Amino acid sequence: MNKRIFLTGAGGFVGHHTLEHILKTTDWDVVISDSFRHRGVTDRITSIGCWEAERHRVQLITHDLTVPFSDVMIKEMGHIDYIISMASDSHVDRSITDPAPFILNNVALVVNMLELARKIQPEVFLHVSTDEVYGPAPKGYAHVEWDTILPSNPYSGSKAAQEAACISYWRTFGVPVVITNTMNIIGERKIQKSLFQRLCIV
Repeated sequence: MNKRIFLTGAGGFVGHHTLEHILKTTDWDVVISDSFRHRGVTDRITSIGCWEAERHRVQLITHDLTVPFSDVMIKEMGHIDYIISMASDSHVDRSITDPAPFILNNVALVVNMLELARKIQPEVFLHVSTDEVYGPAPKGYAHVEWDTILPSNPYSGSKAAQEAACISYWRTFGVPVVITNTMNIIGERKIQKSLFQRLCIV
């Protein structure tokens, strides 16, 4: 039986590249999720090079991750070996303009993902975080794993809260958490949602 991976935020910039990588380099089946209300767009998913050939391996769930997963939804997903928890509201400016719902959204969604992991017990729960949880680095210094968490804005604060929740579920419930702290990701098809939609309409 093929491995099955659950990837959230699959319609986002990093998410759809991750989906493409999985489809090109593995024979795994992929359950993908996106709310499509922030940065995710379906056109990103269908634009990946191997989509037509490999789409039969993909199951899409349109779901607001701030809402817990029902038993019916978990059953429909089937067995999951790995989880990549990538979805989050992002962008510092937006978090400063309207911080409370931004933080509440990001904390709620990761707690629901961790609760899902408690139920289905994947082999790995990979949480994608940001280097911004550490705050600014002094000149000549590179942050290291387990550095002091010192966020500078509500966005990085929400990501720090996500990490704290992940670590607590690892220590308390044994959820097999792995956390990455990525920074300044660039690549193909990095384009604003509104512009992407206009280009697809033309």
